[in-house]
Amino acid sequence: MIGRSILCCRMGRRALCTSTVLSEAFSGQYIRDFPQLQDIVKQNIFSRKLELGKEETIQTFKLCKNFQEENLEGDKFSSSPANEKIDGLIEKILLSENVKFDKDLLASLFLMKFPDNTNINIIKAFYKRNPKAHIERESAMIPFRYALFNGDVWKALKITDLTTGHENYVKFKAQQLKSGFLKLVGSALGITLFSKVGVYEIIEMGIISDKWRHLSSINSMILTYLLNSSFFLTAVKLGRQSSAGGGNYLTWQKGTFYNHWFNHADELAMAARILETDIALTGGGLSGGEPSEELIEELCRTPSTDDGGFLTQSYTKDHKKIRLMEKKDNLEELKLQAYWMTGGDGFEWVEPDQDPAELIWRQHLEKHKRMHLKNNDVKSLKWAEDLIEDK
Repeated sequence: MIGRSILCCRMGRRALCTSTVLSEAFSGQYIRDFPQLQDIVKQNIFSRKLELGKEETIQTFKLCKNFQEENLEGDKFSSSPANEKIDGLIEKILLSENVKFDKDLLASLFLMKFPDNTNINIIKAFYKRNPKAHIERESAMIPFRYALFNGDVWKALKITDLTTGHENYVKFKAQQLKSGFLKLVGSALGITLFSKVGVYEIIEMGIISDKWRHLSSINSMILTYLLNSSFFLTAVKLGRQSSAGGGNYLTWQKGTFYNHWFNHADELAMAARILETDIALTGGGLSGGEPSEELIEELCRTPSTDDGGFLTQSYTKDHKKIRLMEKKDNLEELKLQAYWMTGGDGFEWVEPDQDPAELIWRQHLEKHKRMHLKNNDVKSLKWAEDLIEDK
């Protein structure tokens, strides 16, 4: 008993000391350079034989996050040599058996707003620790929105491919669809069997004559028809809702089946948000509402061969992803073309609305030196206003 008490006391002191050291380090008293950060992490995580508690784990990553903010410049972070060192240390922590890397910890790390490159490395480490797990859409949207807020559409696309576009997530959605289908079939069989048994029981009780025995078959036919109709109507409805996720920017290529629409609906919705951000940043075309050609080429790559059947998502010979998405016609671009073709008849130029959220976003992009938006939407249409005044 005495030995056990001493052991518990020592373990308690060790845990207390670890928490105290991390708390003091978190306050910024000890961290002066990367080697010191590395030594603290090694001493309090890698040298332990016990699993690190959730609070201690969070404090450790806050320590790394604070070191990033205090010692590295935001606009040079992605190209700084220290970035690779910190990312390597974070990955080593996440791959350690002393750290429980589950979906809760993943969501907590996303909420810390690490740089986009670090978030991508965190996602990759999650799959290394959990090869069969998938990342929930709600969690994936945190780093995705942060990347778009920073104006980095390519990092946002990478996050999309690693979350809602990942094979584990697609398998999860396919299992959802399969489970729903099996429940529907089971319900149909149960109702059919119940209707047949019910009619036979009523005949044996003498309530109705034997000539009504065929009623069970008629009931089965009617129920089967109603259930089949309900299933196909539900499939079409889900497919249309999934396709609508692309908004005014994307849809599915002809030849993709409804199950693909359902399994990749979240991926399509995130890709549409990427296009929307890209248009706001570098909008081209006559209307200024056309996305960049490089992004369209990446999202809307078509299969090299068509065997006449349903299309499936795949990769090209040079390992580029075929997402089976297709760009929708730009209505604003078509309106502008119609304006010039009709000489302006039936059209009226109006001042664009100013969204306060967009103004805040522009200020954020200016702060990060990634400002690609035009300073004033009205100025971008000044040439058209001058032309109208000349008329």
